[in-house]
Amino acid sequence: MGSASETETLVRELRRAVRGEVRFDAVSRALYSTDASIYEIEPIGVILPRDADDVQAALETTRRAGVPVLPRGGGTSLAGQAVGRAVVMDFSKYMNRIVEVNAEAGWARVQPGVVRSDLAAALAPHKMIFGPETSTANRATIGGMIGNNSSGSRSLVYGKTIDSVRSVRALLAGGEAVTFGPVEPEQVAVRARREDAEGVLYRRIP
Repeated sequence: MGSASETETLVRELRRAVRGEVRFDAVSRALYSTDASIYEIEPIGVILPRDADDVQAALETTRRAGVPVLPRGGGTSLAGQAVGRAVVMDFSKYMNRIVEVNAEAGWARVQPGVVRSDLAAALAPHKMIFGPETSTANRATIGGMIGNNSSGSRSLVYGKTIDSVRSVRALLAGGEAVTFGPVEPEQVAVRARREDAEGVLYRRIP
């Protein structure tokens, strides 16, 4: 951010748009300046969204202000992925629900702030597991594991996180809602012709 007045304007707009917590005080910025790595970078501020609508509102507000956003889960990253000069969005406090477990079809739908060990406990009665088991399983969140494609001690048998994810409902930087999952080649070509942000991804990534 530039001046103090610009920061004050951003805080005001975020508090109007977001139902969750908006923290720009010095203590909160200090708390979120580190993760499990050796790095320390003070963020611009912190948002704890209550739901997907909060996430979308926060993204739209920060985009208008030209301010970067950094998603964060449990902060167990060892290479500094969860710290940066940005507005940190912490999903672990409110967006931590296991929405649905479909034992018959063999899948679960969860929010990004769900801790890996909590998911494992919910799946166990159904004789199901979430394969990747990091050493930080009692703290690491599923959203962070997806972001890092985490593996762990049993990844040779059960695969990495990418091998256990069927689809991801996400928001792009501009707030556009998208669903990512397996796509047939002909559908990649169709989506790549779109003029929106998702179309840009399907043109560039392949």
